[in-house]
Amino acid sequence: DKVISLFNRNREIQVEQGCEREKTVVAPNGINVQKFKDIPLKDEDDKYINVGALVRVVPIKDIKTMIQSFAVVKEEVPEARFYIMGPVEEDPEYYEECMQMVDALNVNDVVFTGSVNIKEYLGRMDLMVLTSISEAQPLAILEGMACKKPFVTTDVGNCREMIYGNNDDYGVAGMVVSVMDYEKIGQAVIKLCKDEKLRNEMGVNGFNRVSS
Repeated sequence: DKVISLFNRNREIQVEQGCEREKTVVAPNGINVQKFKDIPLKDEDDKYINVGALVRVVPIKDIKTMIQSFAVVKEEVPEARFYIMGPVEEDPEYYEECMQMVDALNVNDVVFTGSVNIKEYLGRMDLMVLTSISEAQPLAILEGMACKKPFVTTDVGNCREMIYGNNDDYGVAGMVVSVMDYEKIGQAVIKLCKDEKLRNEMGVNGFNRVSS
């Protein structure tokens, strides 16, 4: 009776493949923004710029590109610190390769937290990163937006609409870059690291969008 998708681009693909438009429905992911209302915030004496990623450490999330982009960031923003927050057990071999890349690139201040309660970490981040090769409508972005965090994300799934909006007036909530382009990802992170005002503005824009 109905063909349901998470976001409009997938709906258009369904129509292109022959589905009657009248049957298609967009039912986007959603979260309870209020659950993130009273999370711990960054300590005043924390002098780092904290960059976070809510992500499983698996190839489709392209953690290796993320690490390469961190290396670019550390050259210009030595006070940046990177938290990769999510389980590492799903693909132990890939996790080990990621650890080896951190060592090979001599990237300091990279923290693999493993599985954590994200509410204990998200409020302490200054900005968030997602470097996936494939996504639909990432809950990680919705959760970050609920905490007023700007994002640097790859151009996959519904990320572009989540960051730039879809015919709404909430404004830009981060930056969208090409998949696997660690240099551009790094430069986008650097731009946000160096501009607290821009981070705050984009964070508020994202919060307003996810709250709508």
